Amino acid sequence: MTIQTSRIETTRAQTMTAAVYREPGVMTIEHVEVPDLGPRDVLLRVTACGICGSDLHSFKKGLYVEPGQVLGHEFVGTVERTGPEVEGIAEGLRVTGFTIGTCGECFWCERGDYGLCPEIFSRSIGYGRAGAFADFVVIERAQLGLNVFEVPEGIDDLSAATIEPVAVAAGAVGAAEIGPGDKVVVLGAGLIGNVCAQIAKARGAERVVVIDINPLRVQAALDHGADAAFDARSGDAIEWVKSELGVGRYAFNEGAMADVVIEVSGAPSAVTQSFEMVRSGGTIVFVGLPEVAAPVDTTKIVHKQPKIIGSLAGDFAAAIELLDSGEVVTRDLVDRVRGLDDVQSAFDDATTVRDIMKTVIRIGDR
Repeated sequence: MTIQTSRIETTRAQTMTAAVYREPGVMTIEHVEVPDLGPRDVLLRVTACGICGSDLHSFKKGLYVEPGQVLGHEFVGTVERTGPEVEGIAEGLRVTGFTIGTCGECFWCERGDYGLCPEIFSRSIGYGRAGAFADFVVIERAQLGLNVFEVPEGIDDLSAATIEPVAVAAGAVGAAEIGPGDKVVVLGAGLIGNVCAQIAKARGAERVVVIDINPLRVQAALDHGADAAFDARSGDAIEWVKSELGVGRYAFNEGAMADVVIEVSGAPSAVTQSFEMVRSGGTIVFVGLPEVAAPVDTTKIVHKQPKIIGSLAGDFAAAIELLDSGEVVTRDLVDRVRGLDDVQSAFDDATTVRDIMKTVIRIGDR
């Protein structure tokens, strides 16, 4: 493999190996300079990093990124070095980090609503800042328990590389306030959707049903505790949800009776269907990021009056606790493990091979 040389913003001479996005469909392995370490930053030696659905959007269409970007934000590693003003984070500590970066100064940051910062993508790991498909990654303004989280020894590296998507799922379930007796629909049975179903059951939901168009993922949802799962290619998903959760009337029509719908797939059709599946006065949480805008009939919103929530950031502390306790299991969902040198083929497969649940790139061995 040809290794090229490029520059990432830094004044350091030390170099590292990284997977760099160059154009849609093209990732190259390059020697790049290790990003600068500020006085409040930590440098991690990456051991593993998962391929996220948003990484695939970037890879296929260049969404959220510019050429030269090092991708990757679902990572685990050990602290290699800390800035002089960092407190409570020791070298050698095994950690993961909060992907989202913020300016810390805007209206939303001052209110603590960091997920609404307008600079969220330009400052986030794997988007505006160098990502973790590399030997090293930097976490800015590092604070233990805020954007740096210790990973217990009981969570292996491949499971630890799923902490970020588990955190996203925990954030979505938390935003929906799912509790005992709730009937829940999860649209999309990739790793995040699968974990949403696992957490919903752990929170006491009476019935959790999952929908996808991939038989592998449908079966995985059942294997991980979903009460029922449906391949939407085999029939009418809305009618199936009605049969599973009941039928409810509203104004001039009828729909299903889900207390909560969590839309994870990002498929425009699923976004539209979520308004048919939720009961009047229920809750819809949108997690998936559509590549194209979804049509929405606002008449249904007016008539059914659902609570509509967008969920972007996640709950890392909850994710680590769920994995460490065994309430959530992801290790068997990681069905492809590749090395950094194979990142191009790993991305190619993740975009074209249907029978893949989750790919993790192993950067180094612990």
